[in-house]
Amino acid sequence: MIWCWPWVAAACAGLPGIGERPQSAVEPYLGLYRGSFETALTEDPADDLNYNPCEPTSGQECLTHHAPLTEILLELRRDADGQVRLTFFRTGEDLATRRPLDLLGRGCGTRLGGLASLESADGHRGAVATFPLTAENRICLGKLRPVSRHHVRLELHPGAAESKREIDVVIDRNVRDTNYLYVVEDGVRRRVRIDLDNTLRGDNGDRYRVCIEDDLGEYGRCVLTDREFRSFALPVPVPGGVAVNYTWWQELRPRLHRTRGRYEVVRYTGRFEPVVPGAF
Repeated sequence: MIWCWPWVAAACAGLPGIGERPQSAVEPYLGLYRGSFETALTEDPADDLNYNPCEPTSGQECLTHHAPLTEILLELRRDADGQVRLTFFRTGEDLATRRPLDLLGRGCGTRLGGLASLESADGHRGAVATFPLTAENRICLGKLRPVSRHHVRLELHPGAAESKREIDVVIDRNVRDTNYLYVVEDGVRRRVRIDLDNTLRGDNGDRYRVCIEDDLGEYGRCVLTDREFRSFALPVPVPGGVAVNYTWWQELRPRLHRTRGRYEVVRYTGRFEPVVPGAF
C-alpha cells in the first residue's frame, strides 16, 4: 500500500496535481456520446427530468412523454479558453447549428457551467467530473433535490478501447426517508409494518394491526397493539391535609422503535456511449 502526503494525494491517485490543469485527466473522454435517461423510459412522464407540460389542444395524449430524454447527444469539448464544457443536444441538426438542449425542459433556460472538479471514482477505475447547473426559471429546479447549488456529475468509465468508454450522468433528484419501525424480540431487531386499513377505534385509543418481519423477510405474523396502564402515587396537596392522589400513563405494546438518520439520495441517471466518428 502506498501512502501519500495530502498535498500530493491527487498525483498518487492518477489525477492532476498542483500546477497541472484539473481538466487534463478528462482529455481522453472529450468527444460526442449518445444515450438516454432512465426516467425517460418509464411510463410516467412525471418521472422524467425535463419539464414539458401537456397541451391537450395539440391532440397529444397527456399520459405519454412529449419530449423524453432518449437518444440525445452529450458533448464534452474544450472551448477557446481551454475550459472543458458539457453540452446536451436533441439531434445531430441541433449539434450542427450549436443549439443546445434545454435539459430541464422547455422554457427553463438551463445552463451548465464549465468543469468545476474532477475526482477519482470510488469503487471503480475512472473519474467523476462535476459541472454546475442553473436555470433561469427557478420553478424548473423543483424537479431537483432542494439544495442551494445543483450539479451534473459525469462518471467516466474507461474502456479497453476508445469506443468502449462510457459516461454515466448523475443528477440528484430528492432525499428519501428510509427509516423504519421495528420491535426487539429476544435481542433481535425485526422490522414491522402497520396496517392502517385495519385500525380499531375505541374509547381508550386506537389499536393498530402490526405485522412483524420473520427470518425469511415475510410479514405473516400480525398482532393488535394494546396499551399498558401504570399507576403511581404522587403527593398532591389538597384542603384537609390529604396529600396523595393517583395518576397514570400508558405505553404502546408491543413497544415500537424507529431508526434515525437513514436517508437515501434518489437520482436521475443516464448512460451514454461514444458516437461512431463521422456519424454527423
